[in-house]
Amino acid sequence: MSKASKIFIILLIAIIGLLTYLEASEPEPINWFPSYAKVDKIPLGTFVTYKLIKESFTSNTFKDVNQPPYEFLTDNDSISGTYLFINGSINFDKDELNKILNWVKKGNTLFVSAKSIETKLLDTLNINIDNLLSLNNINTKPLINLTNQYLKGQSPYVYDRDIVNPYFKEIDTAKAIVLGVTQLYNDTLKIKEPAINYMKQSFGEGKILLHTFPEAFGNYFMLKDNNYRYTQNLLAYIDPEQEILWDNYYKSGKTFYTSPLFLLLNNRYLKWGYYILVIGVLLFVIFEGKRKQRSIPIVTPLKNQTLAFTRTISGMYFEKSKHKEIVIKQNLLFLDYVRNVLRIPTDHLDEKTVIDIAARSNNTIEDTKNLFKYFEELNRKIKIEKEELVRLYELICTFKSRS
Repeated sequence: MSKASKIFIILLIAIIGLLTYLEASEPEPINWFPSYAKVDKIPLGTFVTYKLIKESFTSNTFKDVNQPPYEFLTDNDSISGTYLFINGSINFDKDELNKILNWVKKGNTLFVSAKSIETKLLDTLNINIDNLLSLNNINTKPLINLTNQYLKGQSPYVYDRDIVNPYFKEIDTAKAIVLGVTQLYNDTLKIKEPAINYMKQSFGEGKILLHTFPEAFGNYFMLKDNNYRYTQNLLAYIDPEQEILWDNYYKSGKTFYTSPLFLLLNNRYLKWGYYILVIGVLLFVIFEGKRKQRSIPIVTPLKNQTLAFTRTISGMYFEKSKHKEIVIKQNLLFLDYVRNVLRIPTDHLDEKTVIDIAARSNNTIEDTKNLFKYFEELNRKIKIEKEELVRLYELICTFKSRS
């Protein structure tokens, strides 16, 4: 080996070592994964909430449930109490939902805190969910509070992170009771336009509590300022005399590890045996791979799916009547067409620019002005009808067909 090769290898090893050191010395980024698992101490784990609730009840009135609800209620058909489901989304299947509702009818309580709640359950209770959006403010931090004068805070609680904010758009006013409200944060700690995010509804001899802000049970929310009071009062509607059933099955994060690799690496001897096996396989691949000529597989080039993707996205916008967004996209695409196809800058759309566009596209000046005026007219509007969108499409197609 030459002297230059040795120097190169030493430099390479030094660079790899330096990069490894820099990577290891960097602080670990905060994990915002919505786990809601009782063992997780990350911001959206429920380690703190679980401990506080468990300490508030005796071991006889608090029970962890690791089974699917259908299996648990089948195996424990005589059990009664409050069944707590806390997660980013709760989706029961048909038989499971029927099992839970029949259990609630007997005088029990179902508590669900999730951003996405089983549609069949909402339909059964005549409830419709939507998300809070603001056209004037890109921030989506929620203000939350309870409605009971003895339980609500003096001022609303604020969650200082931008998140999706679902609320109950429609409820059965004859049966449902509003327990909590929310609103997007607007630089003032006042809820002026309350939207329902916590409600109670009787069902048979029991009751169902639905809540759309599961972050209230996360470690981050619980440990910040006095936010724990909101969560504490949130659970005031649960009968402390009844048994509390804490669901561990419908959780995005794992409450226990069953991976064979996790168990393997926890044993010192098995771990080193595994490492030696991996190193041996790598050495075999490196040295054995040099001796044999491997066939080169034919790789089929990827198809250009840009047009299909664009059609799909535009179809979604059109079906959801997002006509304003479509007009904005059409405006940007048309200006891009002028810049890249007609080779005319669009920084200043003055009289001269419009004349140049008309000349290069074989359109009349009047037709070109009408098209830009129509774009301006639609951009000023807040709501755009389907017919206006169709007319804009026809004007653009006519303009491009003459180019």
